[in-house]
Amino acid sequence: MENAKRKDDAMKTTKKTNATNARRQIARIFGGRRIDRMAWKTLARIYAAARPGSIARRLINAECRRCGYVPRIVLGLNAE
Repeated sequence: MENAKRKDDAMKTTKKTNATNARRQIARIFGGRRIDRMAWKTLARIYAAARPGSIARRLINAECRRCGYVPRIVLGLNAE
């Protein structure tokens, strides 16, 4: 019974920790700024520097789609 309780507590802690770590990583990537307030040129630089499949690239792609744009067009026009 005690092992089951520990396992449940561990699962709750892990979920909370994963969410906290994701928020911290996003804040580190974007410098604490909200993605919807950043310029497309800045997002294009971050996108180019990030690895394929990273959280930064997924968030930038989602923001492009949310605004009604095709990500490759927006990022291609604003690449330096």
